[in-house]
Amino acid sequence: MKNINTNQGKISLKIFFLLLIAFLNSFVACDDNSSPNVTPDPNDTITILDSSEVDASKIYQPAEYKNDNWYKSSSRFYYGRSKQSDHFIVMWEPGFGADPNADSVLSTYRVDIDDLLEKAEEFYDINVNQLKFAVTGQEKSNLDKYKIMILLYYTTDWMAYGSGFDDVIGGLWVSPSTCHPVGSTIAHEIGHSFQYQTYCDLLAYSGINNDFTRGFRYGFGGNGGNAFWEQCAQWQSFQSYPEQAFSSYNFGVHMDNYHRHFCHEWQRYASYMLHYYWADKRGIDAIGKIWRESVSPEDPMETYMRLYNLTVEEFNDEMYDAAAHLATFDIDEIRELGKNYIGQYKYGLLSLGDNSYQVSYDKCPGTTGYNIIPLNIPTAGTEISVKFSGLTPGSLLASGDPGEYTDADATKTTTNYNTASFSAVGWRFGFVALLENNTRVYSDMNTSNSISSSVDASFTIPAGCKKLWLVVLGAPTIYSRLPWDEKEINDAQWPYKVKFTNTDLYGNVTFDGTETQKDTTLTYEVSFPFSSTTYPGATVTVDYVALAKAFVLQPSDISAKMGNEIVFYGVESNGTLNSKTTANGYGHWFSANGDIISWGADAMVYSEYDATNFTFSIGQYPGHCASGNHYTIKQALVYSYDDDASVQATIVFNITIE
Repeated sequence: MKNINTNQGKISLKIFFLLLIAFLNSFVACDDNSSPNVTPDPNDTITILDSSEVDASKIYQPAEYKNDNWYKSSSRFYYGRSKQSDHFIVMWEPGFGADPNADSVLSTYRVDIDDLLEKAEEFYDINVNQLKFAVTGQEKSNLDKYKIMILLYYTTDWMAYGSGFDDVIGGLWVSPSTCHPVGSTIAHEIGHSFQYQTYCDLLAYSGINNDFTRGFRYGFGGNGGNAFWEQCAQWQSFQSYPEQAFSSYNFGVHMDNYHRHFCHEWQRYASYMLHYYWADKRGIDAIGKIWRESVSPEDPMETYMRLYNLTVEEFNDEMYDAAAHLATFDIDEIRELGKNYIGQYKYGLLSLGDNSYQVSYDKCPGTTGYNIIPLNIPTAGTEISVKFSGLTPGSLLASGDPGEYTDADATKTTTNYNTASFSAVGWRFGFVALLENNTRVYSDMNTSNSISSSVDASFTIPAGCKKLWLVVLGAPTIYSRLPWDEKEINDAQWPYKVKFTNTDLYGNVTFDGTETQKDTTLTYEVSFPFSSTTYPGATVTVDYVALAKAFVLQPSDISAKMGNEIVFYGVESNGTLNSKTTANGYGHWFSANGDIISWGADAMVYSEYDATNFTFSIGQYPGHCASGNHYTIKQALVYSYDDDASVQATIVFNITIE
C-alpha cells in the first residue's frame, strides 16, 4: 500500500478542568467538614492536536463542517481518528475509538482501515489512469490539490453513498456493513465520486458556469433522475470485479429488460453491457470522455453521437452491431466471462400461425432496445429467411397477448402497443450464429423504415452451427431521450411481426405422430469463481429441444405440466431419485460427493430450476468450497405420460470452482 500514515495517539494537551474541580470540592468541604481526594475522570479530557502533528495540506474541509475543529477530539470527525493514503483520507466517528479494527471493537462495527485504503487506491488507479474520469498532473483536476474523503459512520445501518463536497472534491459516506469486505459496493460508490469529480474539475479549470449543465449533473425528465449514473458506477466497479457483470443479481434484471431504452430507469443498475461495446470500439477511456463532455439536456446517446460525429442512421447501425455482438457477449473483455450465460435473454413472440409471430407487449423493443430471439437450426447449408414487417406504433396487440403493464404498484392491461412518432418508425435486424468452435458468424444487417412494406432477409446456415438467433433493434429515424418518470405506458415502442422460412422459434418441434418417449441425459460443464461471501455462480439454459423430443411435448407444455404430470427430482450419487427439495423452488443443495443435503455445514453447491425459462441457477455455499474443487450433481424431470409409463430426463452438472 502506498505511503499510508497515521494520525493517532499523538502527544496532546489534556485539560482537566482543575478550577472547576476545586470549586466543587469547596462546596463538599463546607457540608461535611472533609477534604476528599478527587481523581479526574479521563473521559472528561479533550485532546487537541497541534497543526504540526497532522499533514492536512491536501485535506478539503467541506462547508458543512466549517465550524468544526478537526484538531479537537470532541469534534464528530477528528484528525486523531483518521488515516491517509496517497489519494484518500478516512475519518471515523468517536464510537470506533482510536482504531476501528481493534479487538475491542464489536465485530459488527469493525473495519480494516488499511484494507479500505488499499482497495480505494486500486479503484482510484482504475478511474484515473485507465478510465480517465479525471486528468491529473496537468492542472486540470482538483485531485492534484485534495484527497478524496471517506467518512465512516458508527452504525449498523447499511450506508454507502458516493458523491462529493461543495463541487470541489469527491467523497463518500460508508458504514461497517458495506466494508465487510471492501468490494464492489465501495468500488461502485467511488465510481460515483469520480462522476462527481468530472463536474468539479470542469468548474475549476474549464471556466464553465456553476449551473449543473455539465458532467451529467442533470437528469432526464421532471424528477431529475439519470439512469446513466448507476449504469456507469456498475461498469466502473466491474473493472475491479469483472465476474460480477454476469454473476450479480442485476445481470438477470438486464435479461428481463434489455428490450427497453438503454437509459430506462427500471434497469438503471443493470444496463451496463453497452459500456463494454463502447469501450471496445472507442477505447477504454470513452465512458470517462462522455462524462466530461456531456452538455445538458443531452443523454449519453446524444453526447456519444456528437463526440463521434454520428448521424442517427449511423448511430442505429452501430447500436445494431452492439446488439448482435452482445447476443453472445462477443466482445474481448467479456467473451470468456460470458460464455456460460449465453442464451439468457428473454423475449416474447405470439404465434399468428403459419410460422408467423408478433412481438408481445411486454417485450416490444423501445428506442435502442432490442430482442434476441433463438431459432431452430436446420442442416448446414440450408438457407433460412425472415419476412420482417414493421407495425404502426399504438396498433392492436396480437390475439392472446395479456398486455400487462405496471402503473405505480398496480398491474393494468392494454389492448394496444404504446404510441410513438409515426414518421420516425425504424428497425434493424439480422441473424447471428454461434459455432461449435465458439466463433461467430454474422449476417448482413437489414433495415426497415416503413410500415407499408415488408423486408425479406436470408442467411445460410454455416457448418458446425450450435446456436442461432434473430436480432431485432428498435431504431427510429429520430432519436428521443427517455425521461425518468417510473411509467412504462408512455415509453415509445416499435412493434413488428416476422414470418420464418426453413426455421422456427427455438424449441418449437414438429411431430409427425410416430415419435415415442425416450429417456435422455443432458450434461453441462459449469465453472465459476470461489467466493467467501456470495452464493450465485452461473446459470445454464437446458437444451429444451432435446427435452421436448425426449418427452414428445412442446416446451410450453413441459412448463405447464411441471408439478403435475412432470415431477422434479434430485438425484443421489447412487442414482436414487429424491423428491424432497432443499433449496428454493425446484432446487437442491448437494454435499461434496453429490448427495442431496439441506443448507448447512456440509452443503457445498446448489442448483435451482426455473421451469418457465428452462434455466438452472447454480451456486455455492460461501466459504465452503475451494478453488480447484470439482463436483458432479444431478437432477431429473420425470414425465408420467400414461398410468404405468414414464420417461426421465437427467440433467448432469460437472462443476469446477475456479
